[in-house]
Amino acid sequence: MKYFIINKIYNLPFSNYLGGFIKKKLLKKNNITFIPTNKKILPIKNYPIQNSIEYQEKIINFYNNNNYVSFNTYLNLKNLLKDNFKSDETFNFLDFGGDKLDFFLDISKEFKNINYYLINQTKVNEIISTVKDKYNYNNLKVLENIDEVKKYNFDFVYFGSTIQYLKDYEEYINEILPITKKNIFFSATWFFSTDSSIEKIVVKQLNYLPQEFYLYFINIQPFLKIFQKHNFKIKFEKTNDSYSCSFKNFKDIEIKDIKYSDILFGKY
Repeated sequence: MKYFIINKIYNLPFSNYLGGFIKKKLLKKNNITFIPTNKKILPIKNYPIQNSIEYQEKIINFYNNNNYVSFNTYLNLKNLLKDNFKSDETFNFLDFGGDKLDFFLDISKEFKNINYYLINQTKVNEIISTVKDKYNYNNLKVLENIDEVKKYNFDFVYFGSTIQYLKDYEEYINEILPITKKNIFFSATWFFSTDSSIEKIVVKQLNYLPQEFYLYFINIQPFLKIFQKHNFKIKFEKTNDSYSCSFKNFKDIEIKDIKYSDILFGKY
C-alpha cells in the first residue's frame, strides 16, 4: 500500500514541488528514484538542457590543469577503445548524446587520428560548435540531426546513458546500425525482462526534482532482436554499478529483473 501511495503522489503535477521533508520521508528513506507512469511515449520536451559555453570552458580548463575527466557513464571506455584500435589508427567515433568536451580531449590525446563525431540536442550542439571553433578542435565534428549522421560510417558508436531518453529510440538504432562497421556500445541503460508483450515502459525520474525527467525502461529481448537483424552480437553485457535504487514500488508491474546495464555489440 505504501508504494502504491508513493507512485500515486509523484504522478501528480504538484508533486515536483513537495517539500524536502516529504521527499526525504517518501523517497530517500525508501531508496526510490523511479516510479512507473501510465504514459505510452516520452514527452516531447523531456530532457532539460544543463549546459553553456562557460560550463564547457570550465571542464576544459579543469582537464588541462588536472588531466582528469569528469563523470562518465562507463569509466573504462578509453581502455575499451584501446582493446579495439591502435593508438595511431584512423577511425570514426560517434558520441551520441555527448555533452562534455573533456572526454573528447582525453580520447584525442590517446588516439591522435580519431575522427570524433558528436550529436545532441540543438542547443547543446550550438554550444559545442562555438567552443570547437574557439579552440580549433579540428578532429571534432558536431552533427545536427540523424540525416547528417547518416552521411558517415562509424567504427565505434557510443550511447552513454542516452538511448532511454530518446522518444523513438528504435528508429535511431535502425538508422545507425547500417552505418556502423564494428562496434556499438550502450552504457548505463535500464533494461528489464518480462513474460508479457511489453516492449518498454515510461517511468518518471525523481532524483532531479523539481526538474522533470522521463525515460524508458526497455525490454531486453525485443531490444536484442533489433541487433540480430543487422548481424550484431553481444560481445559483453555487464551490470553498471554506478547507481542503484529500490524497485519495490514496481511490484505490481508485469516486469522483472530491472538492471542498469552496459552492453557492447560487435558486427559479425
